[in-house]
Amino acid sequence: MQSHSERPSLANRTRVSRSIPRRLVAEGKLHLLPVYALLRTSDLAREGIENSGSFRFADHIYRAKPSGRFGVGTLLDGVLLKLRGARSMRSRFFHSQREIHSVLHPWGRTADAPTSAGDTAFVVSVPCGIARDLFEVAENLKKYHPAVYERVRFVGIDLDPTPIDLSRQLTRDHPNFSFWQADALEPSCLPQGVDAIVSLGFGEFLDNDQLLDFYRNCYSALRKGGRFITSAMSRDRIGDYLARELAELHTHYRTSAQLTELLQSAGFDYVRAEPDTVGLQTLAVATKGRR
Repeated sequence: MQSHSERPSLANRTRVSRSIPRRLVAEGKLHLLPVYALLRTSDLAREGIENSGSFRFADHIYRAKPSGRFGVGTLLDGVLLKLRGARSMRSRFFHSQREIHSVLHPWGRTADAPTSAGDTAFVVSVPCGIARDLFEVAENLKKYHPAVYERVRFVGIDLDPTPIDLSRQLTRDHPNFSFWQADALEPSCLPQGVDAIVSLGFGEFLDNDQLLDFYRNCYSALRKGGRFITSAMSRDRIGDYLARELAELHTHYRTSAQLTELLQSAGFDYVRAEPDTVGLQTLAVATKGRR
């Protein structure tokens, strides 16, 4: 068992300064101080500033319910949720759900047949954060396709124990969920022979070598014909500037072509990578060939 100090750090925790305002003053960027103070009234912006765009930051965008301090914070939060960056992040949330449903209801199969050769289909999210996309899929299946629901198992994996606990609370009425704590970059963290793996908002914090290794691990864990569901983000000039200056949030941006090349290098035979309607996210599905 690793001690807390021995555990690998979370990939998205890129902030290094103890005090953002002190750093801004030291760098002579005084014009950003009122912007910093105003943004902290928004729950979304404050979470991004304090925790480098954590799982709560992503979940806040996925839920799209404005909240904040002093009234003005809620109004500002609503404005931020309508910006291109937030709308684009929500597109990957819906992308995940659509593609999971597609795995469980492939063209030419009956609605009540999972894709696995056995009796159970397995869907894995890594790192799962608060597994709201899996939860929404389970809610839909339970209501409209109960036979499929009974034969699907959802697995969430994350290095941070807090989103695992929150995911367990969220899915407490669904016995077909399991969660465990593990490092997504360790090959042994993934169960083998699964039908689908989802990974959103993780590759943005990995360099190309790390991301390629992760993609290879996912490829190995999938059954033949299984699908890997992921995304990549393009740079939004204003959003990137504010994230770097006010949250020290440093991310890796990739084009559709770059993402496709990495997935193909990992072994995936067929890659579909398309821009979202906003134009900032590449939404990708990669399939492990049957040969």
